Amino acid sequence: MNSLLGKRVLWVAAAMLMAALLYWGRHDLGKIATLSPLPLVLCFICTAGIAISSALKWKVSIGSTGERRSLPLGSLIHYFMIGRVLGLVVPMDVGDFAARTASLKMDHSIPIGRASYSVYLDRAFDVVVAGILLVPSILFIVGNVSVGVGIAIYCLAFLAGLTCFVFFGKQTTDLLHVLFHLIFKAVCRIPGLRNKVDADAERAMLAAPSSSSVARRLYLLSGLKFLFTATRFASIALAMRLAVGAVEMLLFAPGAQFAAVFSFTPGGMGIVDWSWSGLLYKIGVDRHDIVPYLVSLRLATWVSVLVLAGLSRLVYRKPSDERAQAGP
Repeated sequence: MNSLLGKRVLWVAAAMLMAALLYWGRHDLGKIATLSPLPLVLCFICTAGIAISSALKWKVSIGSTGERRSLPLGSLIHYFMIGRVLGLVVPMDVGDFAARTASLKMDHSIPIGRASYSVYLDRAFDVVVAGILLVPSILFIVGNVSVGVGIAIYCLAFLAGLTCFVFFGKQTTDLLHVLFHLIFKAVCRIPGLRNKVDADAERAMLAAPSSSSVARRLYLLSGLKFLFTATRFASIALAMRLAVGAVEMLLFAPGAQFAAVFSFTPGGMGIVDWSWSGLLYKIGVDRHDIVPYLVSLRLATWVSVLVLAGLSRLVYRKPSDERAQAGP
């Protein structure tokens, strides 16, 4: 009952925040009808790129847990998209984590410790990349550096991060491994899971953290995913013909991603939108373009996610089909 009440409260909060945003920009919503269609196709392509790069990274993460089976990429794409659809109606990170962990557990009988660790490791590298790029993003947003200097710092920061993973990849994955054990131990104390999960046995199944070569691949794939995410921001700016260009949106993306981390409403509705409206205003987006941009971004992303979730079913392979192909 308390859980149901909490969900209703979150939905009410999201609805109120979105209603306030729409009321603020009510006179400008007509601009949505003037969107150029070609950049919207780019938004769809970027969403597909996010799904594929995430599935590739997740596949590497699963292998690093000691799981010897090589799961089909198409199935991982499907699970990822289901998590994204679920993230439209529950807090985004919760939906993604729960759907992907449950899919590995139920469809492939992967122990919940390994399943949850693979998703955790995948998401952790996304946070690492966004965190590395956050400093030049903030410096640009607050106006302390120009676009050119911001991009230069961007490139240097990303290369510095890559260098660290080349030479200190094992130390990094060791640290992430320790943090996961602390989080997993706390999760296993939740009343509903306490009697269903043997935390010690699950943790014992996890292999030692992977080599530095795996850390490099995870970092580079997270960088690729970030590029698709930033380009999706830019695609809607192009569709609306905003004065702010693609490069500015590239510098805006890390700040926007970290603002989304603190959203607890379904799909981040309201909280993310109000946070991004302030950031967009700071980088020079006209006040009358902010709400149409945010609504257009949401609608284009939702449509892309729902369509790709349906299409991903075509590349999904049932576990029974995998066993039959593997033979006796």
